[in-house]
Amino acid sequence: MKLEHLKPVRVAVSIAVLAGTSLAFLDLGTTISPWLSTVLIPFQLVPALTKSLDSFGLWTAGAVAVLTLTLIFGRVYCSTLCPLGTFQDLIIHVAERYRGKRKFRFLHPHYLLQYSLLAGVMVLFLGGSLILLNLVEPFSSFGRIVQVLVRPGLIAVNNGLAVALGIVEVYALYQVPFHAVSLGVFGMTLAFLGMIVYMAAYHGRLFCNTLCPAGALLSLVSRVAAFRIVIDEVTCKDCGLCEKVCKAECIDADNHHVEFGACVSCFNCMKACPTVGLKYGGWFRPGRKPSVHAVNPARRRFVTTGVGSVVGMLAIGADSLKTNPATTERQKHPVTPPGSISIAHFSQQCTACHLCVSACPTRVLVPSVLEYGLAGILQPKMDFWTGFCNYDCTVCGSVCPSGAILRIAPDAKKLVQLGKSQFVKDDCIVITKKTDCGACSEHCPTKAVSMVPHEGKLMLPEVNNEICVGCGACEYACPTKPRKAIYVESNPVHLVAKKPQIKQLETPAEELKEFPF
Repeated sequence: MKLEHLKPVRVAVSIAVLAGTSLAFLDLGTTISPWLSTVLIPFQLVPALTKSLDSFGLWTAGAVAVLTLTLIFGRVYCSTLCPLGTFQDLIIHVAERYRGKRKFRFLHPHYLLQYSLLAGVMVLFLGGSLILLNLVEPFSSFGRIVQVLVRPGLIAVNNGLAVALGIVEVYALYQVPFHAVSLGVFGMTLAFLGMIVYMAAYHGRLFCNTLCPAGALLSLVSRVAAFRIVIDEVTCKDCGLCEKVCKAECIDADNHHVEFGACVSCFNCMKACPTVGLKYGGWFRPGRKPSVHAVNPARRRFVTTGVGSVVGMLAIGADSLKTNPATTERQKHPVTPPGSISIAHFSQQCTACHLCVSACPTRVLVPSVLEYGLAGILQPKMDFWTGFCNYDCTVCGSVCPSGAILRIAPDAKKLVQLGKSQFVKDDCIVITKKTDCGACSEHCPTKAVSMVPHEGKLMLPEVNNEICVGCGACEYACPTKPRKAIYVESNPVHLVAKKPQIKQLETPAEELKEFPF
């Protein structure tokens, strides 16, 4: 393959990966997102590494494949397989369309900041905290942008078309309910998007070479890559075009040097070179050591601002309100999804990509802010005000890329006890309004909530927590406000519920000669 063809191939692959990853978050019917998750997401570096710590399998192979590619060809992951990287390229392209072609120039990479942040991420991760990883990990950050900011618009368009088609009796589309998002989660996601847009529009791939933990790790690996881009001092005509199109700002044309640790292998330089002044091959002699360039104070100020933006996102989250304070004030811990084993396992594995939030068909999974503490910022939780966990559903475990939610068989899932239902008698409308209800019992899939005689003809709920699975159907159905009369108290470690008893009909069905009414 000719070197000038490397960029078109890279662009085609990166757009395909971006489209597939976006579709996994935007799949309104949850029909292909599990398949896309299995095919594409094992090659997302950080989730694959995180899941590999829990179990070996396809995800481990994906992580090994990415690291092997980097050892051979450099940081092709950053320009080809990372959806946030491709998203930045689109921002750069759009920015150039509106304000002209930007001319980049070589600036010495901020390795000290980049590797210090990587070290901080690793130290906090080993200490059980994913706070830094959740804020700046590229795949998860891209997922939150799509889930929180893009998906609601798609749902609005879908619902509008469904209504319009329904008028003419065409029912090809159906209305999809919106997911609940707290103001804190929305603000933090919007702040991160603003930072990414500004960085990409004015400074190219600066995020990848300063704040991205995946970029920092691959930068270290690429230093010993077998194939690398080098400037051939014999054939180079010193036109400087390669430096002007390098969005990673890692080419020093004056000194015929490529800072390959910062190169994201976008191959823009190969496409722009009018001669054969650039080579991409094995073990080429690196160029001369570059001269010391003057520090760009504007870029230094912006890097400081970028770090400040991360701190600012924490402040937005700290000031935000919880989704439903009337309920969460009772709960000691958030309820985690089936397959997450425990709060400790979930909070130590989840990278807050929100793919499970997108895929959840009953909208019970919502992004949290600080319910898990700073260590688990933005990680999803079960919110039984907005939905309930479907008794037969295991979608979240099938799409989770990091191992925070493990795959679980449907029969086994029906016995996983996420929490236990707590009935507050004084809040029940049977007591406060002397009226019949029973919504909690009617919606309970295991009949852990039954109705027992209270006063006269009134019936009052009674909970059997031996067979309760903590699905939240009772809490979701309860009509009392501002506090639910029945709610689920989380099990910090998931337990196994007993199988519900199946009662036999007093009169066998085959003996019924006619309808009993």
